[in-house]
Amino acid sequence: MPMHDRLVDFERVLNFRDFGGWDTSDGGKVVRGRLYRSASFHDASDADIEKLDGMGIRTLVDLRRPEERNREPNRWPGGGTRVIVNNEGPQEDLPPHFIALMRSDLTAESVTAYMHLLYREFAANERHIDLYRNWFSALLAEEAPAVIHCAAGKDRTGLGCALTLIALGVPEETIYADYEFTNAAIDLDKRLPRIKERMETRLGKTLSDDALRPMLGVHVDYLRTAFDAIDAEYGSALGYMERELGVGAGERAALRARFTG
Repeated sequence: MPMHDRLVDFERVLNFRDFGGWDTSDGGKVVRGRLYRSASFHDASDADIEKLDGMGIRTLVDLRRPEERNREPNRWPGGGTRVIVNNEGPQEDLPPHFIALMRSDLTAESVTAYMHLLYREFAANERHIDLYRNWFSALLAEEAPAVIHCAAGKDRTGLGCALTLIALGVPEETIYADYEFTNAAIDLDKRLPRIKERMETRLGKTLSDDALRPMLGVHVDYLRTAFDAIDAEYGSALGYMERELGVGAGERAALRARFTG
């Protein structure tokens, strides 16, 4: 199952990749060059912006909270791309994972437990529901390429992409493989020292590599936790999408007609 050909190389935009190209359960294939996922664009270089401008992306859904966007505003896109955000909810001074680290005993076990708690609450979060709903609405309204992203492009984005692939009829094992590829895409071992230094400076606490890894990478069990919570509340991911995101059988058929072949 080749993965690396989905990565799009940029100077300072991380984890940008095409999450199309996967086989569907009915013998089709998700189209390439239309569905993208990414980390944020706050550090994009001029060359990155020029490259992004040339990709024909017409919709960007930014899953970040207002304080994240205010602290690290995207340098891209320009005026030709519709940007969808949500400004509702508390305006935190610190992101939740920083608060969790400040309160935690900073072991791998406690940070892993926090990640499961985070994922358990993702689907029910009203901001996420609104943004995922708008993501699907955009896909149903226009054939042009679209990108969904958050800060690192792995957790909130990971669930949004998983839901998209479910709607398109991609098998479960493939969805989990696409999700887990983030660990290779972000080259965590290379980036860990810099991230650790930045977080220690901001928190005023010493952090161990072992405690940070569960938060900076992904694990398929995190995504399973999100879907377990969805199943408990809605019966299935399809039930969640129909009830909360407006994506029922008719919408899934329209998405498959547009994004698979």
